[in-house]
Amino acid sequence: MKNGVPQPIQSIPPSVCRNIGYLFTDIDDTITDRGLLVPASYGMLWVLHEAGIGVVPVTGRPAGWCDHIARMWPVKGIIGENGAFYFTYDRKKKKMKRVYLLSEEERLSGREKLEAIRSRVLREIPRARIAADQEYRLTDLAIDFCEDVVPPLTKNEIEGICSVISEEGAAYKISSIHINCWYGLFDKVACVKRFLQDTEGDSIEGLRETIAYTGDSPNDEPLFKEIRTSIGVANISRFLPDLHYLPAYITEHESALGFCEAMRIILRKRVEGESGEVIVSGEK
Repeated sequence: MKNGVPQPIQSIPPSVCRNIGYLFTDIDDTITDRGLLVPASYGMLWVLHEAGIGVVPVTGRPAGWCDHIARMWPVKGIIGENGAFYFTYDRKKKKMKRVYLLSEEERLSGREKLEAIRSRVLREIPRARIAADQEYRLTDLAIDFCEDVVPPLTKNEIEGICSVISEEGAAYKISSIHINCWYGLFDKVACVKRFLQDTEGDSIEGLRETIAYTGDSPNDEPLFKEIRTSIGVANISRFLPDLHYLPAYITEHESALGFCEAMRIILRKRVEGESGEVIVSGEK
């Protein structure tokens, strides 16, 4: 059963906005637009940082990208490869912290077994391609169906890839550009929980009023379920009929424009009362 209809982001209460201390967010097609990190959304990350909201991207992108993002972006940390790890960077000490949800032995074993999936997919679905960022990955196999594949794979081809993965006993998630598959007990929700426990010393349930999430595709559904203040950018609309757990709010615009739309509304409402009046410092 679905959890209701997403409400327009304009309806988010000021009290909810004022409580947000962490924003977890997908990257591809949520803060990017047609594969680009546009100036508006990157600038918005700085605005959120300066407003005291800790941004934590949650992505299927590889460890190599995540090292760069943790170092170079104004973020509190990053969760990568669909929850296999999180990285945080201490800029004062110039030290990277890397926390993995699988042991080194488990990661090695998983990579070896993924080779069978790679071989079968390329043999059985001839137009499928391994993602260009695969060589920077530590735990998963990313199969490209539209990022660099022209024309994009059909629904039947995508279903064929998923069938191969299931037959080989691996877990998988479909993003807006890739099918990511892996062996081992981890996912985005588990890694968000680990991040919050390690950094805040509390559970996702205990921090429920202080965290928000933005996403755009079916692989964001588990976090829509877990995080009460969840926001889908408008391009998620085509997936809504197939989701059991929907975002609480939805934007008018798609991708990066939708992300910026939501963040502008949240930032404005952080200084508004429930009736829309501006709260002066020291007033209730």
